[in-house]
Amino acid sequence: MDLLRMVLMIEYGLQAGLALVGAGMVIWAMFDAVRRPASSFENHSKQTKSTWLLILGAALIFGLGSASLTILYGGRMGLFGLASIVAAGVYLAGPKREFQMWSY
Repeated sequence: MDLLRMVLMIEYGLQAGLALVGAGMVIWAMFDAVRRPASSFENHSKQTKSTWLLILGAALIFGLGSASLTILYGGRMGLFGLASIVAAGVYLAGPKREFQMWSY
């Protein structure tokens, strides 16, 4: 096996792993946003619950699509896959932390 083939296999493994972790992050963020009451978003977040559900819903579609394309067809993750991970990260680092800080 030549060096280039090994490097490409390592690259594919890293991209597939990142796609799976990203899809898990998006699912976790969406599940958390769905189970929170709308009053929590109004009290502790700059966006409403429907806005976050819309953002995370689009991130869920693009994140799962990107993960499936990366794993099943060996493609690249792409810009939409990275954007979905960023959207989930913004939710998990922002509003979710605010909810945890103010809940008992």
